[in-house]
Amino acid sequence: MPVSPAADTEVLLTRFRQALADATLSTQEAAMLQRETAAFVAQGGDVAQLRQQVFGLAKEMVTSPLDKAIINWLAGATAVLPGAAAHQPQVYFSPGNECVGAIRRFIEQAAAHLDVCVFTVADDRLTEALLAAHRRGVRVRLITDNDKLLDRGSDVRELQQAGVPVRVDRTADHMHHKFAVADHRAVLTGSYNWTRSAALYNLENLLITDDPAVVQPYDRAFEKLWHEMAVFEG
Repeated sequence: MPVSPAADTEVLLTRFRQALADATLSTQEAAMLQRETAAFVAQGGDVAQLRQQVFGLAKEMVTSPLDKAIINWLAGATAVLPGAAAHQPQVYFSPGNECVGAIRRFIEQAAAHLDVCVFTVADDRLTEALLAAHRRGVRVRLITDNDKLLDRGSDVRELQQAGVPVRVDRTADHMHHKFAVADHRAVLTGSYNWTRSAALYNLENLLITDDPAVVQPYDRAFEKLWHEMAVFEG
């Protein structure tokens, strides 16, 4: 039975309260809260209300009227600041392991949904990351090129046989996209093919951003392609 956003709010507030207990936010705590908040957003949770409640937790920890006034001011100030659109994109280049490492982290950080639209998948390191996401309950979907299914080293059949839904184009032309969307909140894109050659030899690029102005068009494009493409049944 799905957990309601209201119930998720209580769970998240408990996590924030635990992190606040020692007045520090460790790297591990921040990563956990980021994953759980992403899942909360994907389920339609009210982030603005959650933000107010988190500030409320901080106010409970202070007794000075001035400190409380500063927290109130900070809550109001952060509410008017731009959100994810102000975040700086992450940029990577190959050859080397920068791009494959960034893609693995992107996959590992997906909390609930991961939509992958790539020309081919033939790097075992990325395939294993996708399978691990699928096994931990992330809804992984893959769109790829029909001709690349026949390539030596292609891992698409392995993914499909493991239960990952796969769709392919129906034409003699290529489905040449290389992008992925995580939790409807972050996008990964660039020239980088998901192959060993891209890491070892090719001059490729990769960009990751959570700017909604960029993420949303990719999110819509994936849904459009998903409905247009043919189901791959192995």
